[in-house]
Amino acid sequence: MNGRFLGADLSRLLGVEARLANDANCFALAEATLGAAKGRRVVMGLIMGTGVGGGIVVDGKVINGCHGIGGEWGHNPIPGESRPCYCGRTGCVETVIAGPSLERFYREKSGQQADLRTIVKRAAEGESVAVETLEHLRTRFGQAIAAVINILDPDAIVIGGGVGNLDLLYTAETRQAVGRFLFNPEVKTEFLKPALGDSAGVFGAAMLAVG
Repeated sequence: MNGRFLGADLSRLLGVEARLANDANCFALAEATLGAAKGRRVVMGLIMGTGVGGGIVVDGKVINGCHGIGGEWGHNPIPGESRPCYCGRTGCVETVIAGPSLERFYREKSGQQADLRTIVKRAAEGESVAVETLEHLRTRFGQAIAAVINILDPDAIVIGGGVGNLDLLYTAETRQAVGRFLFNPEVKTEFLKPALGDSAGVFGAAMLAVG
């Protein structure tokens, strides 16, 4: 479908207007209006899984932006990182804290292949490389999201995706990691787990029709 005007094609074939949005925008819209961040004015929705994406909702409206890339924090560069990204740049957030990136970090440090769930289990058992991998996530997440907060200053950030299920992202230690890179001396932004589960993106997509 690359290079095709999918929305226009669908509209023509179906005989009704078709509205398209990426999954992170749909997730953010649903969680900001129906889910965990309901009642907050400025909401950032993150999807941290096999990739890293995001969406921004202000007063119940998705902020697409001039280029249609509003919320795409996954392709901001992290200082000190240089891993090539599929987008053609290097050091993107996605190359550092997406699930496969964390698994690669662990593999390169330990010489062992393990999925993220196993790494978390091993960290709980005290394995040093697994602990280092999760601390790497905490530090780099703090660095990456602080840059977003410095600009957007959202009331709440809802974190979805497989990596978003990790409890460490919602701890006081992670807030401290964010604070080390934040202009403001106190981290007031709420970090929330999604309330709508895997259905958030579906709800958000349906809401496009009434937006």
